Amino acid sequence: MKKILFLLLLPITCFAQGEISNFWEYGDGTWKISNVINDKNDSYMIHKDVKQGSKSSGFSYSPILYLEANGTFYSRDSAPCGNQCIYYSNGIFKKIDETHIQLQIKKSGQSGLCPGGKKVNRKRRDLGIFEIKAYEDRYDLIKINNK
Repeated sequence: MKKILFLLLLPITCFAQGEISNFWEYGDGTWKISNVINDKNDSYMIHKDVKQGSKSSGFSYSPILYLEANGTFYSRDSAPCGNQCIYYSNGIFKKIDETHIQLQIKKSGQSGLCPGGKKVNRKRRDLGIFEIKAYEDRYDLIKINNK
């Protein structure tokens, strides 16, 4: 009976791992994200298969996340023209295991037409470890430790 139950659950487990491993296949590196990576948010939604400026996405201009194979990231707002305030951050990420990622900001700031003008923060900030949860249309990054 245990063997039958194991065989029934095996495809579900393999499918879930396949979805997570897709997270680590950076694609072209461009994903829509719920917010620019920052030291205030404890969770982010990363939408699958949504490219910047894609008419099929329903919302062409939103925060973008670039994950690079060398372990760096760049996150920024996007806008149709340059007369808006653009927030950004960049840093490094570390793959802890298939379902966990550690994020650290190296630099963040704002540019464009922002209240207070252009600002840059070069203070390194370890954001901690986030669990990666895979869904059909998105990944959720949920902070699991408090840094």
